[in-house]
Amino acid sequence: MYSVLFRNVLFPVYETKLRRRATLTYLEELKRSQWRPESELRELNWRKMLATLRFAEEKVPFYRRRFAEYGVRVKDVHAPEDLVRFPVLTKADLRAHGDELIADGWNGKLFRSGTGGSTGEPARFFYDHTTYECRQAAALRADAWAGGRIGDKELYIWGIPTHEPRWKKVKRTLHEAFIRKKTVSAWNLSEARLAGVVDEILRYQPNLVVGYTSPLYYTARYALEAGCRLPTPKGIIATAERLFPHQREVIEKAFQAPVYDRYGCREMMLIGAECERREGKHLNIENIFVEVQCGDRLARPGEPGEVILTDLLCRSMPLIRYKNEDVVIAADKSCSCGRGLPLLASVEGRVLDMIVGPDGQLLSAVFFPYFFKDNPTVERYQVHQDKSRAITIRIVPSAGYQPETSHAIERDLRRFLGERADIRVELVDEIPVTSGGKFRFTVSEVPIEFGREAAA
Repeated sequence: MYSVLFRNVLFPVYETKLRRRATLTYLEELKRSQWRPESELRELNWRKMLATLRFAEEKVPFYRRRFAEYGVRVKDVHAPEDLVRFPVLTKADLRAHGDELIADGWNGKLFRSGTGGSTGEPARFFYDHTTYECRQAAALRADAWAGGRIGDKELYIWGIPTHEPRWKKVKRTLHEAFIRKKTVSAWNLSEARLAGVVDEILRYQPNLVVGYTSPLYYTARYALEAGCRLPTPKGIIATAERLFPHQREVIEKAFQAPVYDRYGCREMMLIGAECERREGKHLNIENIFVEVQCGDRLARPGEPGEVILTDLLCRSMPLIRYKNEDVVIAADKSCSCGRGLPLLASVEGRVLDMIVGPDGQLLSAVFFPYFFKDNPTVERYQVHQDKSRAITIRIVPSAGYQPETSHAIERDLRRFLGERADIRVELVDEIPVTSGGKFRFTVSEVPIEFGREAAA
């Protein structure tokens, strides 16, 4: 009964006594706060937002200067609608002004991290230990919604460092064995590698499976096609990419277990997660202030908009009104579970995933999984649009793919983007994942300002 010993004795001693972290204290606070009424949680969320803005105006050189340039003062903020007058923080700002974003007088330890750089331009940032502990607590709470418990075996289909020193690999392996976690690489999605992933799942018999959506989907599909019965965990958490209904269906069929969709980003970690009712993603509003913006106003519930995030925890390098380039839809209802945490209805994808037609039509990345899902001759695909709006559809073909298949794909896609759309199909042997181990169905280089027409 190592799991019981670990959960009740070893982990509390390790985390609280040896590492001197307050993770478990924060976890207990979050377990209680999730049941508070939504009105109370939103009021607390707003008070934390104002406190964060005041701290930034007083203590952070970058925000002091940028607020002055925009002619805005925190004392003039009375409602969320007032925030649209404040500047957004971008990845370019992180790259260019990282030193200015460190708070005056901060002398504590800083931990370095960075975005995966799927756009080719990774951004670096820092956070402090209190921030890390609160984020870990939020993740543990969401794990529990999916059936996870501290000490139960977890298997991650995740990114593993490609050039990891031997001593680091040994250290990571020992640490994972101690906490009952196993990580298998999400980098290689070849058939041979998928067979290896299935074998590792069978040997490990995890209680919880966590992974990037595409590797989870391809692993599940391989297991079904191979007639391999996977062990049934308590839950499967899909994250890092949008989860489409047909992917959820395949993963649940292969594992005979529920799939829980989770949304986050490297800069803030957990943003939202599904609970046991799976009616939407509960926002982590104890730690993050979330705005959904459409043009120069806040989006209405049910209306897509760009997500703007503020970290309410970090006082070493606070990220305020950070634009992570995702498009989301806020729900217009509460979850039947009774938690007061508001819901995101869906994460539509990234602004950079939108494909633009010759006359400014916008085609969401959501379109393409449905476009291709019933075509058995397409193993994998990626849609790339360059700055001239020319579209290349890279396809890894499977058995039965014919030259006329390419022509049919080009013809059918023009029905949605117009006859003038420059579209061509290119057959390839493989489609690489990003440097962060994620798979992007669409990649567009055409600039888009959400809420307005695409730039001509």
